[in-house]
Amino acid sequence: MTIRRLATCAAALACLWMPAGPANAEAGVTKDEIVLGGTNALTGAVAAVCYGVSHGSLAHFKKVNEQGGINGRKIRYELLDDAYSAQRAIGNTRRLIQQEQVFAIFGGCGTATAAGVLSIVERGDVPYLFPYAGLDKLVDPPKKHIFGLLPLYPSQYTTLLPYVIAQSKPKTAALLSNNIAGADEIRAAVKAILAKAGVEVVLDELMEVTSPERAAYVLKVKDKNPDLLVLSDTAPGGARLFIELERQNWKPKMVTGISTLTDESFLRAAAKLAEGQLIAPGVVLPPTAAQSKSCVEELAAYNKDIAPSHFTMFGCLVARVLVEGLRRAGPDLTREKLISALESIKEYDTGISGKVSFAPNRRMGIDSVYPIGVQNGQFKILGEPLVVTR
Repeated sequence: MTIRRLATCAAALACLWMPAGPANAEAGVTKDEIVLGGTNALTGAVAAVCYGVSHGSLAHFKKVNEQGGINGRKIRYELLDDAYSAQRAIGNTRRLIQQEQVFAIFGGCGTATAAGVLSIVERGDVPYLFPYAGLDKLVDPPKKHIFGLLPLYPSQYTTLLPYVIAQSKPKTAALLSNNIAGADEIRAAVKAILAKAGVEVVLDELMEVTSPERAAYVLKVKDKNPDLLVLSDTAPGGARLFIELERQNWKPKMVTGISTLTDESFLRAAAKLAEGQLIAPGVVLPPTAAQSKSCVEELAAYNKDIAPSHFTMFGCLVARVLVEGLRRAGPDLTREKLISALESIKEYDTGISGKVSFAPNRRMGIDSVYPIGVQNGQFKILGEPLVVTR
């Protein structure tokens, strides 16, 4: 099976592909199928974490299909590899829309690649739904056919940083940020919060997201000796940084960051080092939470070799919300009806995240995050959900 044919039209990992049904007024919809398209990093530097988003969604689609699908239609998910390249994501999106004629572009992972997808879909009417990307331009200003479920990275900071500052009472802070689309907005949001709290920024450095190098950055941070390190990094990059902090025998009072740092790949590499040292925003509950059981079981039924993670949980979340929207859209499915159905979702309880709401002028569906730390080698929710500040 090729990567492109990674789909969920059968009860097992192997799929029997049926030819397209009779011509339908809406692309990607036949009497038997709803065809979604996606582009994600299935290979390359961030594949180890980003692929989990697609796995989590595929696992939920598999369960839905085994139960008869949605209004008699099964979901087929055409997934292409972009290796975290914006140019490949652009090419994939064109192919999915023009050649595969998918109903919607769904999911994916990565802010740089989401910016590439956005450059194509914003000029048309194909829905772009729920990527794991903290890019402001996805939902601000609102666009009719584009919806998000990952609170934007600046919003994650404006929500979590006051909590972290209250807990750790820093006087100085250093910023290390991946050089991604929207990095300037992220850093500006962080600096504004720190300035309001009277915290002096002593270092502000950009890092290349695909580079494993962290030693030189740790040296720069150590030289400034800040109380707080604000880290906008991937889970593997964050783990490498904590390992380097240990190697250089120095730590700040506290480290905080974005939701990527709540992935289990970080725990596997750096749990002991981050014990009591990290507070990050969780968009979904950890897979060890009791409420996560159904998503974890779906993943095991889909592929028992894939470990549950923050990213598989996010994939489960976005698949649940899409399925709810498709059901509300009814049997005569069109893109317009899906958009109206998503806009009708108010205070929808996914069971694994804050409640989801959309509206004609609101395209970010989740407005809360969990403060998450590391205790006894596991992620632990430290308090009540924090309402996202925009």
